[in-house]
This record gives sequence, C-alpha cells and structure tokens, in this order.
Amino acid sequence: MIIALFLTHSYISIAALIAAALHELGHITAAKLCKIPLGELKLGIFGAALTPQSSCFSYKKEILLCLAGPAVNLSSAILIYPFIHNGNGFISLFFSASLFLGSLNLLPIKDFDGGRVLSCTLSYIYSPEIAWRTLNILSFILIFSLWSLSVYLLLRLSSSLSLFIFSLSLFSKIFMSNKDAI
Repeated sequence: MIIALFLTHSYISIAALIAAALHELGHITAAKLCKIPLGELKLGIFGAALTPQSSCFSYKKEILLCLAGPAVNLSSAILIYPFIHNGNGFISLFFSASLFLGSLNLLPIKDFDGGRVLSCTLSYIYSPEIAWRTLNILSFILIFSLWSLSVYLLLRLSSSLSLFIFSLSLFSKIFMSNKDAI
C-alpha cells in the first residue's frame, strides 16, 4: 500500500493508509485501556499487526482488543457518511476504505480480528481445540468463497484481479505456511 502511494499519488492509497492507521490506533487505545503491554508492530503485505508482550490476559480483554480496530473504522465511516455527498472525492474514498477495512477484519477468518474474536469465544465456551478446528474450517470456506467469487468476476466481467490475488495470498498465508492447518 505504501509503494502504491508513492508510485500512483492516488487519493485511494492515502485514504486506505489513514483508515489502516486509525484501525491500529483503535487496537493501541484498547490495549492501553485494558493495561495490555504491547510488543512489536509488524508491517506486512496484509497490513500491520500489533503483538502483545505476553499472551497472559483474559478472553474478554482479547475480544475487546480485537474489536477496537474494526470499531474505529466503522465509527469513522458512520461519522463521515453525511459528508460523502459534498462532491469531495477524498471523503468518499476514506468512507469506502474505512467501511471495507472494518468489515473485512470482522470476517471470522484465522488471523483476522473476527477470527480471533470467534476463537476466544469458542475457547471460552468449549475448548481451544474445538475453537482451532472450527476456525480452520470456517477460514477455508470463507477464503475459498472469496476465491470462487473472484474467479467468477474474472471470467464474467474481466475484473477483480485484486480480489483473486488477495484470496490466493490469504490462502497461502494461512494454510500453506501453517503445517497445523486442517
């Protein structure tokens, strides 16, 4: 995303970068409120990831920490919604980026915020083993569905190459690199 910002000078890249920064600030704020010390910030192809210094905190705190980023994105989208019809293209782009990032991160996919929330909830109710199995199966189904949609759109409309690449890279990241997957 940062490379695209410098190469294209696109407002969409700037809007997406601001939405991503607000997302991570939501996680940081929640960590501070829950008194969870943060470790490192990792930047990668799928965005940023904050890692706590320890994993010794409650499921409740983990859920709050996970929901904070998407909540900030969705809240900022709601707050600026009344202004998207002013003719300011950047506000519309920021609205779209915030809504997309917040919604995407709530999907119950392994390593996404929604996946972590589901894992904590199932671990608390049942067991970590059931949570792990359920999340792996659900992640596979959702990523396969995204990939199938992207193939359909590519064949029918000759568009959505980015969704195709995104779904393949998600599959690769989550399942091919994880020897413990399904």
